[in-house]
This record gives sequence, C-alpha cells and structure tokens, in this order.
Amino acid sequence: MHKWVVAVLAAAMQAGAVAAAPESRTATPEEQASFFDWYNIQQQESRGLLRPQFNVTLEGGKRGKRGKRRVTATVDGPAQRAVLPLCRQPRAVYEYDPRAGKAARWREAGPPQTLVWIYHQPQCGAQPDTPVRLSQPLAEMDILMLLQNHPAILGSARLLMAGNTSCAPSRSRGYRLTGLDRGKDGLPVLVFENDIAGEARVAVRRTRNELLPWSVTCPGPRR
Repeated sequence: MHKWVVAVLAAAMQAGAVAAAPESRTATPEEQASFFDWYNIQQQESRGLLRPQFNVTLEGGKRGKRGKRRVTATVDGPAQRAVLPLCRQPRAVYEYDPRAGKAARWREAGPPQTLVWIYHQPQCGAQPDTPVRLSQPLAEMDILMLLQNHPAILGSARLLMAGNTSCAPSRSRGYRLTGLDRGKDGLPVLVFENDIAGEARVAVRRTRNELLPWSVTCPGPRR
C-alpha cells in the first residue's frame, strides 16, 4: 500500500512539472497562411523570397492547465556588406494575436534587430549558425574590432570574473559570443553565453590600440 501511494504521488508530481514547463509546438497551416497574407500587405515594397521561422511556445501554465500559446514569426532581411569583412543583416520578430481582426493579427514584437558577423569575401554569404545580435548602435569599425578580438578579451575577463561573486562559479566554463551592447556609461559590451545558459556581460575600454575588459557582470541563467 505504501509503495502504491508513493508511486501515485511521484506520477502526479511529474505530471505537474511537465504541465508547468514551456512546450514547443508547430505553427498551424492557418497561422502560417495568416502571416504570409498580412506580411505581403504590410511589406508591399519588400522583394525577395520570404522564409520566416515560426516558433510556438506555451507560457505561464499552472498545474493541470495549459499555458498561453504564443506564436511568433522571425524574418531576416538580406545580408548587407558593411566595412570589409563585416556583414550585417536586419531581423524582425512578429507576434500573432488570434483575437484581433484579420488585418491586425500580427504585430512587431519589440524593436527591429540587427545581426552581425565576419565573412572574408566581397559579398556576404549565408548567415552563420551563431550570428551576433547588435542590441545598440555601434560604429562599424568598433563592431569589427570587437568581433575580431573577443576571444582575447574573454580570456582577460576571466581574471575579473574571479573577483566577482556572481561570475566566479562559472569563470572556467565555455562561452560563446551572442551579442554586442552598450552600457549606461557608454562603453561597448560583449555579451557571452555559457553552456548552462548563463550570461556574462563584459564592458570594454580601448587603451591606445588595445581593447581591454573594464568590468564584468553575470546575470543568472535565463528561465
């Protein structure tokens, strides 16, 4: 009897955890068709083949109840050559509202984004697997130098992490560059993500011709 009760409780707890966790789904054909119809009307001057990436998540679900279904479509524009060998590409994310009228079911979710990467050819090639998101405007030469020097900057920043209580536990983990930002003090910021979804934000200051880490913060893992 005791074993049976324990088994039932364990199954209930597991079911509750699954119900509360975000779940991914695929956008329905109707939702996808709705986006294409809306986008073609809104972007009449846009040219080229539209290849949106649809993403569906269930958010905020309580035990035994499904969360709110959130449908988004990500659209990347054509890659553009900046200062050689820098490439940049506009990105927009749109969110679906099934309760709105047909002409207003999609709206832009947040400000437009920009992706940047290095490509050593006259024309920008295909977007790499891990492009870097540009969150705040930076000079093209600054972007290029930050991208080129980020491994050395990260190596030096690990010394700063050792003296930071929020960064020290993860200072030896592997990091990859995911974004470029600008701090409140105006300094450019390299945004790194590690293998447990933790983040390290490294502010960079130029000393003569050298880029040096000035400060580092480590927000907790993203939920």
